[in-house]
Amino acid sequence: MNKKISLIIIALFANILFANEATDAFNTAKIYEQNGDLKKAMLFYKKAAFLAIEPKIITPQTKQPTIVKYGKNEIDSYGDKETDETVKQIIFSAFDIEAYKLNYLLPVTYNYTDHEGRENFETKFQLSFKKNLATNLLGMDEKLYLAYTQTSWWQTSQTSSPFRETNYEPELFMIFPYKNAKTALKAYKIGLVHQSNGQDSIKSRSWNRVYLTGIFQYSGIFFEPRAWYRFEESEKTNTHDGDDNPDIHNFLGYGDLKVSYPYKKHLFSVLLRNNLRFDDENKGAIQFDWTFPIPWINDAYGYVQIFSGYGESLIDYDKSNDRIGLGFSLTR
Repeated sequence: MNKKISLIIIALFANILFANEATDAFNTAKIYEQNGDLKKAMLFYKKAAFLAIEPKIITPQTKQPTIVKYGKNEIDSYGDKETDETVKQIIFSAFDIEAYKLNYLLPVTYNYTDHEGRENFETKFQLSFKKNLATNLLGMDEKLYLAYTQTSWWQTSQTSSPFRETNYEPELFMIFPYKNAKTALKAYKIGLVHQSNGQDSIKSRSWNRVYLTGIFQYSGIFFEPRAWYRFEESEKTNTHDGDDNPDIHNFLGYGDLKVSYPYKKHLFSVLLRNNLRFDDENKGAIQFDWTFPIPWINDAYGYVQIFSGYGESLIDYDKSNDRIGLGFSLTR
């Protein structure tokens, strides 16, 4: 029932109730007056007058909520949710951007595989976030997201400390909850993803994919199988146009599998990838991640990353690496 209508109905009942009480008080006063007890008569005349004059409900006046507090200062509400949200965005530059994949910094990593022109020690970091664009567009409680992930390899052990490689990965995906509680499948995701390294000429690498991911939970372990299809590109005709890596599927295959296990404040995960060729051309990769709590530090975790195989970065899609890194993660 509408709140205003409810208050009107309550007020009407209150007026009727108070009117009856005023009449009773007036009649009682008259009886006392007739019996010569003027003192009690005046008390009941007073009560009748008060009830007749004040038959309305006194509702508590609630203070307008404040949007934010900065120190001891308060910013008053504009009285409607949409304007308040706009003010929040102005003050905090907050547009409901969420973490997506791991956001981490590995100050020290060591690659046990030698590559010409590189130092084995380098720094690796990743930034990843997403923005919810729409909810329940299809009536399935699904959410549409725009995401962006950037991973960089930084040769901090060299004198000039150049960035050796950066991979840029914008993504558009929709995630659907699976509402049957009796199954291990919890959700599934459909997405479009572009990945490139921003280089030109012979160092240029890029590809575009559509993928389908299932999210399963079984005995406390999460399984996320993903299959993708790469959109074909034209053959490379010169140093600028065409497919930069036409054989990338021979090294990265057509999908991957992520397995995660949370234990107290620890999270263990393994990413597996293979081209499913059972001969001398079999290629694959495995990455192990462990995030763990850091004493006396909130909202940050220690992070160990171990990678072995092909495709750690786009420039190395056809080169094998064996790397271990130690640092911290802000999200997981």
